[in-house]
Amino acid sequence: MDREQIVQAMIDHSRSLFQRNYTYSTGGNLSHRFGDGMLISATNTSFGRLLPGDFVACDLSGRPLPGEALQPSKEAIFHAAIYRARPEVGAVLHLHSQAAIALSCLAVPTDTGNVLPAVTSGSVTRVGRVPLIEYIPPGAQRLAERIEAVCRSVNAILLQNHGVVTYAPTLDQAVDIAEELEQNTKVWLMTGGQARILTDDELAGAKPLFGAAVAPGTQRPVLREGVNLGGGLRL
Repeated sequence: MDREQIVQAMIDHSRSLFQRNYTYSTGGNLSHRFGDGMLISATNTSFGRLLPGDFVACDLSGRPLPGEALQPSKEAIFHAAIYRARPEVGAVLHLHSQAAIALSCLAVPTDTGNVLPAVTSGSVTRVGRVPLIEYIPPGAQRLAERIEAVCRSVNAILLQNHGVVTYAPTLDQAVDIAEELEQNTKVWLMTGGQARILTDDELAGAKPLFGAAVAPGTQRPVLREGVNLGGGLRL
């Protein structure tokens, strides 16, 4: 696809995600591999109001290419880190979705475990294992370094008190992963963590299309000490 086609696809998905409350205000950003670099939404832009001129071509260090009029999202450095670490990835999506943020505040961070409740088969086949990175301020170089280290075997990462990052060969697939993750998280939170999850035997029959397999015994998150979901959350 040429630049115009890529930008239009990103605008279409952004507006759809905004209208469905997957992100708010100027939160979130998205990018698409483009030539030897990437196209990414500009800083201080809203998914609900993106226009064709609101995207910036950057190299794979996150720096704008010569001639670009706008500054990229401050998260450009972690988008670039994912593209460097995962040559097959064609698109990266970062959302501030409610259920994902709620789960990121409740679960214990883990690089090698899984925090996504395996409520439906889609959580396993379309998302796979989801690590949770400890809180690091948005835009920090350290956040890009942590994401680059963790992203190599998974296709979704939760960021504590921040949001979710998904990535895949295509933008459509990155959006699918985000939608499946949000749905499973929301159902689990709404039921106060009492929703039935897939058994170990059922996990064995659900092979991931993306990311890493969910290991037996890790179908629900480990929660921080003292957390009590009570009767569930209304999301």
